[in-house]
Amino acid sequence: MNSIVHRFAGTIKFPTVSAPGSFSLEPFHRLREYSASVWSEVFSSLEMELHGGASILLKWAGDSALEPVMLAAHQDVVPAGESGKWSCDPYGGEVLRNRVWGRGTIDYKCGFSGMLEAVSLLLAGGFKPRRTVLFAFGHDEEVGGLCGAKAITESLITSGVVCSSVLDEGGYIYSDPDGTVTAELAIAEKGYASFRLISEAFQGHSSVPPDRTAIGILARAIVALEDSSMPLPYVPVEISSSRWLQTTIAPTVLSGGCKENVLPGKAEAVINTRPSPGSSVAAVHEFIESVAEPFGIAVELIDNPSISEPSPVSSTDTPDFKALKTSILHNVAPGTGFRCGIFPAATDSRRYSMVAKNAYRFLPVCLDQRGIGALHSVDESISISDYLRCVEFYAEYISRVSSKS
Repeated sequence: MNSIVHRFAGTIKFPTVSAPGSFSLEPFHRLREYSASVWSEVFSSLEMELHGGASILLKWAGDSALEPVMLAAHQDVVPAGESGKWSCDPYGGEVLRNRVWGRGTIDYKCGFSGMLEAVSLLLAGGFKPRRTVLFAFGHDEEVGGLCGAKAITESLITSGVVCSSVLDEGGYIYSDPDGTVTAELAIAEKGYASFRLISEAFQGHSSVPPDRTAIGILARAIVALEDSSMPLPYVPVEISSSRWLQTTIAPTVLSGGCKENVLPGKAEAVINTRPSPGSSVAAVHEFIESVAEPFGIAVELIDNPSISEPSPVSSTDTPDFKALKTSILHNVAPGTGFRCGIFPAATDSRRYSMVAKNAYRFLPVCLDQRGIGALHSVDESISISDYLRCVEFYAEYISRVSSKS
């Protein structure tokens, strides 16, 4: 157990931080070298390709006449923020109080390491997959996946590869307010789009303000948006959880004014939205415009790499889903419930869905009452028992799903 945990903890020591625009790939190269060293049998037995500069695609070959299956994780992490607020080194990979601490322990190096550890255990036991298993490890998921997951996807398209499914991060084991503990498998995820609200009014001296200022008008529009909600879309019968069904609309950036005694002629806000399955970026745009129109506010879609439509809802009637559900229930604590839901954030599966018939999202990690807010938090950590469960879960799922024709 100690060696399994310490191999994982070692991956946390590489500050594989992604950022908009360019960022250093050197930590990713060092992480790959480390991984090839501590999981040497995996990297020597499976075929490896490098895409987009630092993204890894591993191929565990099976019968080429059968559809392959994919598992995905990402190597990159968000910045640690102010390290002084951490109780430990965010890139120390410390093992204390039955937990592994550091940035990326949950999001998502437990998946990256857990999959490699699981394959290592299966190889040691002489296991051979009946059908090909692909492992996609992107390096820029946190900033949209346009270099990593996109490059892997394009390579697979060129090769004519179509997977039966992809398993990515997303669903977790949740402790609900009523005391129940439930493993939620996400069979869809929300889209992503940000909009700019622009308010214009009289620019002049602050000692003689008009009845309505650019900032005041913008503020009223934001309140109106917060007091409104888009109609719930049609919910497929496969979705058994009401959590996160609603399209979310949240103001995240405000700007306006240059001096305390000058009325700005313009004020702007950025509104981040997560369109629900059944909705669309265009529908959200239209809704925001309808709320903002009485205030005379312009609404613009911000064109950036992260824009994505909500995903389709994946099937719950496939051999891959059944193998996944069985593996989940075998590896959670007795009494843990099970449900299918929607993941509210974006994952690399939105890229891989172009080469996979279904996309599922699950990680057997217990989240506290903060829910997914724990992922990018100060003092991110994972219990040793949760990490070991990840390894066991991936090993069982790989052996089950790769045996299906």
